[in-house]
Amino acid sequence: MIRSSQIRIPIPKARNTQCKVEIAGVDVTSKVISSSWILPVTNGIGTFSISLSNAFGQISGDYKNGDVVKFYADNTDGTTLQFWGRVDYTKDDISDNGQFLNIEGRHRSFLLNEYLICHNVSGEEPGQILKDIIDKLPTSYGFTYSNVAASSTTMDAEWNYKPFWDCVIELCNKASFDCYVDDDLDFHFFEKDSIANTTNAVVEGDNFIKSSDYGTNDYYEKTRVIATGQDAAGLDIVYTAISSTEGDEIREVFIRDISANTYEKVKDLADARLLEVTGKNPQAKIISFGLDSISPGDNIWIIVPRQKIAMQYKLISIRHNFGMKIGGWRTELITEEQEAGTSSVIQGIVQKNQQITGGQNINKLNYSYNFDFDTDTGTHETTEIIRGFLKIAGGGSTGTWISPTLEIDSNATNFEFRVIGENLTDADYFVSTTAGSIWQPINDLKTYKTFSPVGKNLKIKIVLNSATSQVDSVSLLYS
Repeated sequence: MIRSSQIRIPIPKARNTQCKVEIAGVDVTSKVISSSWILPVTNGIGTFSISLSNAFGQISGDYKNGDVVKFYADNTDGTTLQFWGRVDYTKDDISDNGQFLNIEGRHRSFLLNEYLICHNVSGEEPGQILKDIIDKLPTSYGFTYSNVAASSTTMDAEWNYKPFWDCVIELCNKASFDCYVDDDLDFHFFEKDSIANTTNAVVEGDNFIKSSDYGTNDYYEKTRVIATGQDAAGLDIVYTAISSTEGDEIREVFIRDISANTYEKVKDLADARLLEVTGKNPQAKIISFGLDSISPGDNIWIIVPRQKIAMQYKLISIRHNFGMKIGGWRTELITEEQEAGTSSVIQGIVQKNQQITGGQNINKLNYSYNFDFDTDTGTHETTEIIRGFLKIAGGGSTGTWISPTLEIDSNATNFEFRVIGENLTDADYFVSTTAGSIWQPINDLKTYKTFSPVGKNLKIKIVLNSATSQVDSVSLLYS
């Protein structure tokens, strides 16, 4: 919400509703019984549903998963694109009311819920982190970030196969920003309550139709957040964020994230959660005639004198409804509070699962070649495997072990090398993609490197230079 003492005198806008629905390039506007086009901010990506008249099965089988869907709507010529999506599910329905083809799908940015991010950074600005993880997406996806603003804070991130949009939510919570992706696949990352929409307003006596659920929900209001993490030794780190308005009534919430392994990370976790559960603004569901120039996260004037509503409210979710059953084009606005539903529950479960462990494969390498030395393997030159350890044999001063060759289907290009044991600095490590004809030395363990040359026949070589050196296990991560 943008609180303001301004006097707002809205000027009514002409309504000449023009809408069009296209599926796979075909204009199906005349067949639309009802349709819903949902655009949220921060909490997820958009979804849509369409019900088409399908008398005698005339269009059964015409549309399939992956087809492009577009919804155009405005009050001039019907050329303003309001939603661009892809079909996920088509289903034929027959009932007493007739025969219909129902279609469900998501916004064209749907891959952001399916692409997993591995990223590790310390002391970086959230907007820059967002740009960095967008750069990790395949270029063929076409995402850009020309509308990503910088915040005034920094943060650490340690993400291990975390869904992309969950990373976005974490960035937004830290920066007190909002985010959405537009129909051109450009990211918008901006400070909460910073965008005032001066083009549209919802006004009683003009375009306002109805409101419901208006009021402030105190049920989820909390006064303090207790957050715990875990340091490298497994000891708890605890921080409690307390609201400045807390009185005699203490209302607590507890969160735990063992990937928060420093005091600063735990504090950030608690502070971000406290912002979510304190100072709740009035919420409402507002329905109006179609609004053609609004975006998720905008603050729009809503003026309903009978309810003493006259303020700029943030749009958490925009739902455009269109069709014969709807009576034309209507816009439903969810202000200030996210709708509860299955998607919110699923998202919460995913976020909790991602918090169970810290990152282990930051560079998202696809495979690994492992040896735990519980059995005798490879070739030895004055080395042996005893009780699960690789060591020099017979009291010698040096020894060499070479792994079997691992033949893979395509060239390996990048790798990290990891080893566990004792006195490991007195050993030399090598890797080969040519079955041992060319060996590449590894000078820095746990460092992301490029194979030279690339190849399909992997081998590992370990040269022990001290009788006190012993290797417990080895892992070559590669892509």
